[in-house]
Amino acid sequence: MTGPAERPVSARPRLTVATEPTPDQLARWLTDLAFDGAGWPVLLARLAEVTGTGARLLAQTGELLASSDASGSGDRPDGVSGARGASAAELCAERVRCADGWTGRSVPVGAGSRRLGVLLLAEPVGAGQLDYGRAAVTALLIEAVRREPPQPPAPVGADAVLRALRDGTGVASAAGQADLVRAAAGHGWRLNQPHVGVALGYTGAQHRRWASATTWLDRPVLADGWQGWTLLQGDAQREVARLRGRLEQIVGAGQVLVTCGRSVTGPAATSDSFRDARRLLRLLLHHPYGPPGLPAGPARAELPFDRSGLAQVLLAVPDERLRWYVDRHLGPIAERDDLLRTLDHWLASGGSRQAVSEQLHLHRNSVGYRVGLIKRLLGVDPLDPPTAAVLRAALVARELLITTPDVE
Repeated sequence: MTGPAERPVSARPRLTVATEPTPDQLARWLTDLAFDGAGWPVLLARLAEVTGTGARLLAQTGELLASSDASGSGDRPDGVSGARGASAAELCAERVRCADGWTGRSVPVGAGSRRLGVLLLAEPVGAGQLDYGRAAVTALLIEAVRREPPQPPAPVGADAVLRALRDGTGVASAAGQADLVRAAAGHGWRLNQPHVGVALGYTGAQHRRWASATTWLDRPVLADGWQGWTLLQGDAQREVARLRGRLEQIVGAGQVLVTCGRSVTGPAATSDSFRDARRLLRLLLHHPYGPPGLPAGPARAELPFDRSGLAQVLLAVPDERLRWYVDRHLGPIAERDDLLRTLDHWLASGGSRQAVSEQLHLHRNSVGYRVGLIKRLLGVDPLDPPTAAVLRAALVARELLITTPDVE
């Protein structure tokens, strides 16, 4: 094997050693040189300066890769006599004789499963010189890696990309984020531009049809039981409605839920957007007629982040703070679902006993009794404007706490 042309040794900065270095010091110096781009001839020349003897590097096939006396002009000594194509055992013998009569003591050059060949130090060689030779192995391997042709990255499947983005794996380092950006680009997602995480939910019983439906979309979907996950860019509200419409064409109307999280830029923030979408999906499952904080209406099948009302703010609040807020303002009725539902509808209707009666299928007198009990237990008038705002936020915070566990 003939390596790329090297610059003359004389053109390289020479190692200045005030005193004889230890093997560990030599290893660090040579490693620094290798990381700076020094080739094998330079590394061997520096080794020869310290050991006072010549050095040659041979591949496992017996081919001469470099020597300490190479001028950089391409004039290189011959290879190993009788060793070209010989077994590794012959090359790694204690002494190896080259075709030109040059004889050296061998030091194996390898680490783990990587085997480059052998380093030869010209005889006579003492134990201390062999220690220096062993100290040069890491630097020689660094240069071997640098010379290897770059390997094209294996394509990363859409499922793996979506799972990593959803779960926030692989984003702890800049290199990991760069890999995700490249992998996502292979599927049409530009993570360095605004995007949202999307959660898809299916409420019907035809799960095979649902699994098939997710494959007919114009974008990859990570299917996971009755759920699906994907990314959107552009007008999130319009795209959410389009996705739901397309899926309902296949599985039937009224059986698909679609939510999306906040708009983010960069792979590190994408898991936050997926987290928002996941919790909004739970809100829809618990409140088919609209979560607290949103006007009551017909069955809600989609909830983009921008239309999620108070949840837009509260999703960013740590669960510990939400829990404190709920306990502080709803504590006495926190375990009474009947009173919580009544309070929710009482606030939404502006205190209309008739509206609450119709929505909860209660007698008007029952509504009045419940409202009176709520006032007594909480010690406030729910319709007092400042109090109503606090209670509305507490109701939404309670629902978000319910949605905290994973939906899988």
